[in-house]
Amino acid sequence: MFKRHRKPQLSIYDFITPFGGHLNEENRWVVMANSIDWDYIDEVYEKSFTKDKTVGNVAYDSRIAFGALCIQKKLELTDAETVEMIQENPYLQYFLGFHEYTYDKPFDSSTMVYFRKRFPEDVMNDINEHHFKDRANGGGSGSSSNDEDDSDTESEDTKNSGTLIIDATCTPADIAYPTDLELADKARGWTEDIFDHLYLIQGNYTEDGIKPRTYREVARKRFLNLNKRSKKSKTQVRKELRYQLNCIERNIGYINHYDLSELPKIMMDRYKTIRIFLEQQREMLEGNKHYVKDRIVSLAQPWIRPIVRGKAKAKTEFGAKLSISVVNGYVFVDRLSFDAYNEGDYEEFISAVELYRKRFGCYPERILADKIYRSRKNREYCKEHGIRMSGPKLGKPKADNSADIAMELKEIGERNEVEGKFGTAKRKYGLNLIKAKLEETARTDICMNLFVENLEHQIREDLKSFSLSLFEIFQEFITISAFSNRLIYQE
Repeated sequence: MFKRHRKPQLSIYDFITPFGGHLNEENRWVVMANSIDWDYIDEVYEKSFTKDKTVGNVAYDSRIAFGALCIQKKLELTDAETVEMIQENPYLQYFLGFHEYTYDKPFDSSTMVYFRKRFPEDVMNDINEHHFKDRANGGGSGSSSNDEDDSDTESEDTKNSGTLIIDATCTPADIAYPTDLELADKARGWTEDIFDHLYLIQGNYTEDGIKPRTYREVARKRFLNLNKRSKKSKTQVRKELRYQLNCIERNIGYINHYDLSELPKIMMDRYKTIRIFLEQQREMLEGNKHYVKDRIVSLAQPWIRPIVRGKAKAKTEFGAKLSISVVNGYVFVDRLSFDAYNEGDYEEFISAVELYRKRFGCYPERILADKIYRSRKNREYCKEHGIRMSGPKLGKPKADNSADIAMELKEIGERNEVEGKFGTAKRKYGLNLIKAKLEETARTDICMNLFVENLEHQIREDLKSFSLSLFEIFQEFITISAFSNRLIYQE
């Protein structure tokens, strides 16, 4: 149940600290608190609740929910550590909108899961664009409208403006490296747990009253004997995998004799996942192949797919694939999917360019992208809309192409900005290992990562502008002083 009870934030001088005095206005958390539009956060937060305001407990304030997620990504903490850090730090409590420091826990660490659910992927993208779209526009000639109807009725001769940098990466999930044999052993264990639960609440279905045997000790011992070996032949692995799959199939046969409607939701979800996993493994085993559509690589998170990246460190990663656009240093999500896709496809490329047009009201003047985007079809699309794409032109190079080479090298350096964004997000904010265990919360985690990165960039830009303003004032003062001294000397 949602109730609008957020009070206006007090100034740092009104915030009651445990040791007297007042907060420092230059503290990073005070600066971040002043950089976020909390009223807009409150609006989108309210939409995630039912209209009936008499159902359920009163929800936490929107600033507490969103601010806690920001703190977690900024400091790269676990849920429990986030609560402890907020409990210990008055600056963090001010950031969350508290009016005085309290020694009590602000909320339980398990509540962080519900906070993430209140800000799904589409809402996070709206928040990100609301805060940084105008700043990324940078005074471009296009109108900064997010209304789809406005972009459709826009004049076709609108001048192109700005630079669009696009790229994609994988955001690995926190799962063990998947092997078919280990997954089969885990699936077999789950079927045994489901069977035991049904047997306990519904009794035995056989006429003789004897519980069917699952041979779980034998199956587990066989798996460990093979899996602990440093070297395993292909024949041994296939033989043991077939045995484990047979055990799973036998257990499923036992389970199907019961009324599955009495299963808890988590067990029912596991049962459905095991059925799909069994079919996929049978298909690969009997067909002697290593690929199947929508292959399950994690039983606990069956939506995760293998993403082939071809990198030297890891040719295949397991997690969501993320396509982003970088405009004037700010990052925007173009596509986030757990299914593998080719970011250089014509449809994907058009989608990224049209999203730029929707955000900023015009097409970009140029696009900086790597080789996978520079297909002939994509080049023709750019030429049709007056967009210049980075990279060498198709065909035989000119006799004197020194200017083209210099331009290409310059744009390669500019395109490195998107790689830097990925590197910062992965090294500093945890994008290299997504620890959320639900699909919807994993999407929120990724989008919150990029929001905090944009917020940091905005604060740096504001600080740089402030420093330049002070420098210009100082320069003007020096000039006036020198002119005054020269007049005095002449007199």
